[in-house]
Amino acid sequence: MSLSLHDLEKGRRIAALVVRHCGEKYFPLFDRFDREVRERASAADRIEDAIGANMPARPRKRGRS
Repeated sequence: MSLSLHDLEKGRRIAALVVRHCGEKYFPLFDRFDREVRERASAADRIEDAIGANMPARPRKRGRS
């Protein structure tokens, strides 16, 4: 089962609250969520950059007039 970026962000927030209220021993849980969110966001940004404005426009096919 794959989690969406939104699900991971919600989990990261919950993990941060657990660390705040229950102590640093739960930090590895937060750290794992945080790293996964950053990796996914970075991957999405990299994909968008590759598809974005740096791509040359596709030449149009010329039809007969």
